[in-house]
Amino acid sequence: MAISPLAEALPLSKPVPTRLGLAVSFFTFLLLAISSVIGSASAFAQDRQPSTKHFDVEELVDTVLRQNAGIQALQASVFAAEARVTPAGSLSDPRLSAAVAPETLDGLDTPAGRTRGPNVRVEISQEIPWPGTLGLRADAARKDAQAASQDVASLRLRLAAATRTLYADWRYVHRALEINNANQKLLEDLYDVAESRYAAGLGRQHDLLQAAVQRQRLKHQAIKLQRLQSDVRAKINRLMTRSPNAALAPPPALPALGKTRTYDVLRKEAMSSHPVLVRIEKEIAAHKDREALARKAFYPDFKVFGGYNSLWDAAEKRWVVGVGLSLPLDRGKYRAQLNEARAQLMQREFELKDQRSELLSALKRAYAAAEEAEHTINLYEGKLAPLARANLSAARAAYGAGDGSFLDVVTAEEKQLEVDLNLERARTDYFSARAQIARWSGTHMNATHSDTRFNLDMFFQ
Repeated sequence: MAISPLAEALPLSKPVPTRLGLAVSFFTFLLLAISSVIGSASAFAQDRQPSTKHFDVEELVDTVLRQNAGIQALQASVFAAEARVTPAGSLSDPRLSAAVAPETLDGLDTPAGRTRGPNVRVEISQEIPWPGTLGLRADAARKDAQAASQDVASLRLRLAAATRTLYADWRYVHRALEINNANQKLLEDLYDVAESRYAAGLGRQHDLLQAAVQRQRLKHQAIKLQRLQSDVRAKINRLMTRSPNAALAPPPALPALGKTRTYDVLRKEAMSSHPVLVRIEKEIAAHKDREALARKAFYPDFKVFGGYNSLWDAAEKRWVVGVGLSLPLDRGKYRAQLNEARAQLMQREFELKDQRSELLSALKRAYAAAEEAEHTINLYEGKLAPLARANLSAARAAYGAGDGSFLDVVTAEEKQLEVDLNLERARTDYFSARAQIARWSGTHMNATHSDTRFNLDMFFQ
């Protein structure tokens, strides 16, 4: 059984506490309870702490890119990769060795009658690889670091697109709930009219039942939208490394976007500078350096050394300097290493081709989705939405005059609800498709924010 901190603080071997002891224990418990409540309230307030900044979708993107833990983790890996450049291009540490002849520890008598100290041998050596090896190692490590930095850029593009898409979904779910609420009020008015007509003997009970069924359907739709709202809120907070239940205010209208550039222009920009492709290109360059390193392995490495050896009687023989070299006799081992380097280089080259194809495919799909959504918006705004409103107005007028059926009104109301939701969905899809175009082309969305800025206190409320 778990023991509370307060119970651990009380000695178990003491007798029954006095009134003073009980009072102290009570006040201690009270202080702990108050501090716990204050701590919880402080954490809750921190999660809901508003800011005085202004805020729009692009500032939401900036907040995500600044606070997301995934980006910080990748940046740390870039720092680690950059730190490996200097060691890769440096010589190995010099090696110092010393030895002594144990039988000479008590000294030796020389022919001249003098006593010599212990015989010792000291040597210091430095290994030196074949010329150009250190430079290639440093170049390969530097290109690995540059490739790692492109991973950060790729993640920033992906997170920016995801944030803009979630922002659009956040806007959509609020508009959908507003449309649902307006239709529920409209249906309540229709129900009141049908009830009045039924009471006056001019309507049918079937009309009331149809209205009741439609009301329940709208309420169920509202519940589904509220669940979607909770999901989107949790995803946005996750990107900002916040609590999933942290409050978010409804956003304003989506910002107006400029004209989309042509697919050919976007394709050229993606092929020339997209971080995903640049990363693989840097990896290819690093593997070319490693292939060159594998070729240099066929050549010997050197070692220079110098030392002192007191075993020699003649003093002029005791100091020595020399040069050594490795003997790469096992050529098969080095050919295998060269083949490995070539295979890894070939792998990256094929990955580059595959990634180019995948990137262009994703860009084309996003571009087609944006074109389709733009066409849908124009269709609904220019034709379907006005027709749906006119159809509902005519059906209500005919029913009020006793010329139409209640089913016609309910059907017209359903059509307008569908048109309104489809229009909002098309606006959301267009904004999301533009966000994906920016991701796969590696460019900006080219958004204009004339009337879309609002206080951050509105968003984190």
